[in-house]
Amino acid sequence: MNISSGCIVEYNAKGSVPEIGAVLSNAAGTIRLLLLNGKETTIPEKKVLYSTKRAVIPTSDRERCKQLLIEANNKRNEAAAQINLEDLHELLAGEPKGYKFEEIAEFIFSKDDEDSVAAMLRKLSEDRIYFKSKNDLFAPVSDDELKQAIEQQNKKERAEKEEAELLEGLKNLSEGRVIPALNEHINSLKEYAACGAEAKLPKRLLNAIEKSDASVPVKMFRALVTAGVVGEDENLEIIRSRLPTVFSKEQIAEAQKICEAGLNTSVRKDLTALKAWAIDTPESKDRDDAFSFEYNNNGTATLWVHISDPAEVIKPDDLLDKEAKCRGTSVYMPDSRIHMLPDNLSENFLSLDEGSVRGALSFKMTFDNLCSLSDFEIFESIIQIEKATDYDTANTMLNDNEWLKAAYDFSQKLKQKRVENGAVIIPRQPEPEVKVRDGVITVEFRDRDSLCAGMISEFMIWTNHVAAEWFKKNEIPSLYRSQDGDENAKKEFKEDFDPLTFWQVLRTFRKTVVGTSAKKHFSLGVNSYTQVTSPLRRYSDLVLHRQIKNFIREKKNLYTEDELTQEVLISDISVGRAEDVMQRRERYFMLKYLKNERQKMSKQKKDLLLDGVVVDTSSNNEVTFYVDFLCGFRHCRKPDFDVSPGRKVSVKVNQIDLYDGIIRFDLLPLES
Repeated sequence: MNISSGCIVEYNAKGSVPEIGAVLSNAAGTIRLLLLNGKETTIPEKKVLYSTKRAVIPTSDRERCKQLLIEANNKRNEAAAQINLEDLHELLAGEPKGYKFEEIAEFIFSKDDEDSVAAMLRKLSEDRIYFKSKNDLFAPVSDDELKQAIEQQNKKERAEKEEAELLEGLKNLSEGRVIPALNEHINSLKEYAACGAEAKLPKRLLNAIEKSDASVPVKMFRALVTAGVVGEDENLEIIRSRLPTVFSKEQIAEAQKICEAGLNTSVRKDLTALKAWAIDTPESKDRDDAFSFEYNNNGTATLWVHISDPAEVIKPDDLLDKEAKCRGTSVYMPDSRIHMLPDNLSENFLSLDEGSVRGALSFKMTFDNLCSLSDFEIFESIIQIEKATDYDTANTMLNDNEWLKAAYDFSQKLKQKRVENGAVIIPRQPEPEVKVRDGVITVEFRDRDSLCAGMISEFMIWTNHVAAEWFKKNEIPSLYRSQDGDENAKKEFKEDFDPLTFWQVLRTFRKTVVGTSAKKHFSLGVNSYTQVTSPLRRYSDLVLHRQIKNFIREKKNLYTEDELTQEVLISDISVGRAEDVMQRRERYFMLKYLKNERQKMSKQKKDLLLDGVVVDTSSNNEVTFYVDFLCGFRHCRKPDFDVSPGRKVSVKVNQIDLYDGIIRFDLLPLES
């Protein structure tokens, strides 16, 4: 190949398609080229694929040289666009051999038309369907190869078209419109908004997202809100956790069969003559505990705690049991609830509602005149709920209802009995109750230990203790909850909640341990403890109910220790997930409430200040403090004024990010 100054060449560049250049010089196999952009480059001569036979443009005038090079390039592109490789393949497929591109060009062009020959080189070089290249030759592919290549090309074109449509759809989404191209991807877009890089998305959708203005998850969420696909309060935590929210048709149908079958009373003790009350939170629709109480003529007292009996109808490994194990627990949030069992069971057939006759697992506890537990018994029963109410309403009835007042007074004696056994009874912070009704957020605070709430809590502690003693006495495998502690630790506290004292005591508490051996629970002041009082809401309680019922009926164990551990281990993973969702959802609405309050204060050109108490300054850079409104402990950087544990401060809310669940504070001296 005789390459001289002024020739136009096609050379092998980085891509698959040759590039054009004008030869400025050729010395010792190194060619200096002028490129389309007016720049120069050098290449080895072996990279040249095709050259005009003689100089066709002047190199002395660089601008003229560049202009002619551009014209030649355009001419070659136009010629390449006119080449029909399908026809050429059909012509040459009968002789499947390799051809030089110049030979193929001669079938449709004059061999002296150098621009057209170069155009053929370009066309063949970019072809991925009709010809394959090897050793500078181009051979027509076989019919099978052609069919496969066309399918791949069509697939690629469809993918590119779909990605373009998706990109257009994402643009429209950010502008408040949902076009048909996005309809089947809405759930995937929600997942991306919630999970970001951890979302499992189709590759083409992910490619489109990465090229769009909604490539950041929070921007995707805002786009979905703008388009009306989700509300601004969409529960992203449910998406992130993949928490089950609905029951299948088969599960609902199975629950309905249970309801229609009714209650089996043949093996149950009739306790319908007992006065039985169920007291719970105002929002409770799945009541799973009630109590009866009476003083006996000999000065002793009898307390019955009746627990709903889902173990009677939810059998191991059946359809509803598998779903309950997967869920682990019921989930209660300010704006919604997700039951462990279908609603017609949780809120109807198994719920201890006022006036209802229900099957129960009853825990009968007898106490002597010194309030010591003298006897206990667990049996299957039938009860009738005389009254079902909430804590606040029950509190208002204490003065006028002698029976309820007697039960409350007795609960205080039981509490004192635990104190005598080492219980740490420290006043706790109020419990925030965040509620959302018709988009309006309200925040109220409930004393979790006050009056009837404290009474029910006390009765449940003793029920769980008696269950543990029953398991131990009958040598039945169970899961116990125990806690070590310092017997010499402080046990007497102020009557009212004190953040500093609570923080200091809390840090001395050791973690509660779940095991198969009965041991003391230090802070509760009982020698053994388990959990059996919420089988409608907690899967581990349901499992222990089965163990109890099977021994009552068959005098043998349903589960071994290993089997119990395995059952609860599986459900506890789900419980952890559900509890995280509950906490984050309540935190979201609490932060939104504060954000609204902060905006109101900002309009008045004021800061949002909350009351707080410093509890820990041991860190070099941070201070720990209690925030009254949040009923919890928080951290922030140390302020520039002196703080010491117990000092009251103003907590300034600086920033609230609802999407990430972040709130940032600064501490200010309390204004006098």
